[in-house]
Amino acid sequence: MPRPSHLTDEEKFRFDLQGYLIVKNVLSRHECQELSDIADEVWPRTQEDGAFRRTGAISRWHQRYLDLADHPKLLPYLIELLGSRVRLDHDYCIFMQKDGAKNMLHGGPRIHESDHWYHYSDGIMRNGLTVATYALTDAEVGDGGFACVPGSHKTNFLKHFPRDVASFDRVVDYVYQPAIEAGDVLIFTEALIHGTATWRAKHERRALLYKYSPPHSRWGHDRYDHADYPNATAQQRRLMAPPSVYAHPPVVQEDDV
Repeated sequence: MPRPSHLTDEEKFRFDLQGYLIVKNVLSRHECQELSDIADEVWPRTQEDGAFRRTGAISRWHQRYLDLADHPKLLPYLIELLGSRVRLDHDYCIFMQKDGAKNMLHGGPRIHESDHWYHYSDGIMRNGLTVATYALTDAEVGDGGFACVPGSHKTNFLKHFPRDVASFDRVVDYVYQPAIEAGDVLIFTEALIHGTATWRAKHERRALLYKYSPPHSRWGHDRYDHADYPNATAQQRRLMAPPSVYAHPPVVQEDDV
């Protein structure tokens, strides 16, 4: 019997239309603060740090960070968008203070003949490299942070995307920075043109990015070493498995048990 969908009809419509989706209230504000406190302890700011900070392998910081990789509110979305044999490819965080540097708009379908793709057929969506971004702090429209060209995951004219728009040097109405609240998760396909706008808010932007791939592909340079995760669950070890031409066992959802 086919697995029941965990995306509402409107969520399917929005992801297919826009190339991204915001899942509300995956974490509480208290949980966001706890995760921020762990980050401050494990990765404290130094005098040499600028307004933009980024570091990888945050899943090694604490079991709480690893548990975000297969959060029960997130996993059904990943299965529906990448299939039940989805794998965790890599993870990192971005912290930005006021005037933190921008990162130009990039990505797009099939760019560099890579794993940046989106496909629909017979009621099923599938994606290549896909990102789940946990927001630990709010970002109102105009604050900066994640920005994109909605719908560009299906563009046929990627080569015509203007360079001055990609660099945020020219403001156009088709580049959009959605509002997101602490505790929300923004899911997007890397086939979407996206980037990071200069951070304008007074408070620090804190975003945790977990990137997922189909079972056969890999984007990140480093592989996960299970020895670094002695307390990982069987499902988490399964998600961190390296890519293989042979199908991984499907991940398990609560309604499968």
